[in-house]
Amino acid sequence: MSRKARRAAWCAVVFFFALACAFLLLLPQWLDKPLLFAGAQRYTFFSGSASSQARITVATPEEAPFVRLTLQGYTGESAYYPSAEDAFAQAEAYGAALLLVQRSADVTDYYYYSTQLEGGVVLSCGLVNLHVAVRAGGGVVGSPLIFGGY
Repeated sequence: MSRKARRAAWCAVVFFFALACAFLLLLPQWLDKPLLFAGAQRYTFFSGSASSQARITVATPEEAPFVRLTLQGYTGESAYYPSAEDAFAQAEAYGAALLLVQRSADVTDYYYYSTQLEGGVVLSCGLVNLHVAVRAGGGVVGSPLIFGGY
């Protein structure tokens, strides 16, 4: 093997070693993206925008951790529960303070703020970072808000 070829091989080894080290340094950060809500029947993730313009990705409970882990530009998520009590239990788990209740047609929306959640959206009632919507016995909980249909 020529000197030039050995040098190129050595550079390739150093490059791949550095790449592996960077991957190992970033891996814990990637894995530290747990779902916000446990035990839902369906998850919806929002990305690209913290508004109704967000891209929406729907996932089953089995797919949800992987989708959450790999989503680029994550801005929030929501979770559907067949029982409204289960959705409210998620708000209680975050120690959320109820700020506003609104009713429209067959949906009742509950807007909360929790110090345990990051970010939020400013509404007329203040900074909101947890939203529960109830319809026909079922419930959806989302952070910062629920976008799309529920």
